[in-house]
Amino acid sequence: MAGGGGNEPNLTPFIDLFSVLICFLLMAAAWVQLESMPTSIEKTTTSDAPPSEAPPPLNDEKKVSLAVTLFKDRVVLKENETETVIPHVGAQVEQERLQGILSQWRQRFPQKKDVVLNTSAGVLYGDMIKMYDLLVSSDWPDVGINPQ
Repeated sequence: MAGGGGNEPNLTPFIDLFSVLICFLLMAAAWVQLESMPTSIEKTTTSDAPPSEAPPPLNDEKKVSLAVTLFKDRVVLKENETETVIPHVGAQVEQERLQGILSQWRQRFPQKKDVVLNTSAGVLYGDMIKMYDLLVSSDWPDVGINPQ
């Protein structure tokens, strides 16, 4: 019984399998980074302008808290303690009314750039992204996202 080479497993298929899995892992790791979305946008300041020429921030704008909460059946816009409820009509929100309120906020608070987007449990990711895009296109560049 010399040799006994028949009992050793062939490792070549396992090495091939692991090399394919490592390639898949590396590709999937790149997609995970692309999927993430920053929740804070760096504030751009103009360093060319002297500080004396910069408009002073209004005191009431620092105190105001603007938030948009997205539910399955409605959108709630909240300015400090004042709430405005916009129900969904079918699968769509009343876009004109929503954009009207956002433009009113922009006119009343021209120096304010941030708004908080809250989402309730069960809201689809695509709906949150649509609301985020709407806020950014309505001249609210600093949108903080708070998923529930």
